[in-house]
Amino acid sequence: MAAVLVLAVVAAVLLAWQQPWRADAPADDPVAIPRDASSRLTSQLRDLSGAASEQDFVTAAGDLPAGREFARRTWRSMQAVAAPGTTFRYVGGGEVADRADGSATATVEVAWKASQASGLDPAVTHRSTVELRVAPQRDGSLSIVGRGRATSSVPVWLLGAVTLDTGGGRTVLRIDGGDDSLPVDDMVTRARDVVERTVPGVTGDLTIISPRTQAQMAAVVGQGEDAVAQIAAVTTGIDGDTSAADAVVVLNPAVFATMDRRAAQIVLTHEATHVLTSAVGTTAVNWVVEGFADYVALQDDPAPLSVSAGQVLTRVRAGIVPEALPSDTDFGSTQHGLGAVYESAWMIFRMLGEQHSQEDVVGFYRDVLGGEPVERALRSSFGLTVDELTADWRAYLTKSASTVS
Repeated sequence: MAAVLVLAVVAAVLLAWQQPWRADAPADDPVAIPRDASSRLTSQLRDLSGAASEQDFVTAAGDLPAGREFARRTWRSMQAVAAPGTTFRYVGGGEVADRADGSATATVEVAWKASQASGLDPAVTHRSTVELRVAPQRDGSLSIVGRGRATSSVPVWLLGAVTLDTGGGRTVLRIDGGDDSLPVDDMVTRARDVVERTVPGVTGDLTIISPRTQAQMAAVVGQGEDAVAQIAAVTTGIDGDTSAADAVVVLNPAVFATMDRRAAQIVLTHEATHVLTSAVGTTAVNWVVEGFADYVALQDDPAPLSVSAGQVLTRVRAGIVPEALPSDTDFGSTQHGLGAVYESAWMIFRMLGEQHSQEDVVGFYRDVLGGEPVERALRSSFGLTVDELTADWRAYLTKSASTVS
């Protein structure tokens, strides 16, 4: 009985000393961010930039378990897609905890070049401003434990485990395994074949980024998830810069994975056309760029017009015939009836393809892409004015609608 009493007294003394119910109890108390966090991070990021091995990189990232895990994954992904020499530069933040666990957000500028194996242009320097999570350690140092929220385009190697599949002028870059619902490798090969057959002389690599999640896709292109929620794929610069020459196709698994094989192939070939004909960053009008991409993608499509142009023809049958060729603003991703806009642009090229040779259609596209005004390119390729093309197209839509049930 006496022994039990002694143990009870000792337990009570320990409990009173530790006071776990207090908000500042030692066992639960987050470690404070050091006062010199900015200088520590500046030095730490310099060490990350100079790391020559995975162990150097992990050591520079800090000693917390989450930091070691993040550093190992990031290093391995960098080795897959980035050339040596990636730099991290401290911009600000990281000095005040903004989470209950005592971690903080630091803003960092990243600069990197692609490796030769990535299918990207190794001469282009990509720059991004990203948020990294930093957590204090009990010895007064900091550990980089993860990536913060995406406020702009994020380098692919910061988004997860990256793997590459290359060959035949195409590269599929997967993040965390990518979208495995469709045979993307085979579809990319087919897309390239169709573009090469339709547009002779195209060169360059076709790179596809296949993320695992929609959030990763949005981070690659530097947009919010809401902005990409209806998009199956998009062609953009690897760092989200739509004026960049180093263009890639980024899939959105939340949409792409829900499509049947036919529809997904059309989307992929459409975007491949943008990349392989260097349409990214041009000032060409959207109906030419988008209509021609569908002209290529639908070359061998056996589906009837009720499927491939069903939305616009339904509107035409209801008496809503477009008065003018699609404007650039009609192609805004949040526009109601966007599908009908794309179909209407494709119907322009479908009509031209029936009335003229494929060589003339391709020549018209190349002229406009090269900076020729549409009016002049129409005249030289087809002997048409914009008004004549519009009238012919409206009649073509009306006739097509009358023959489709």
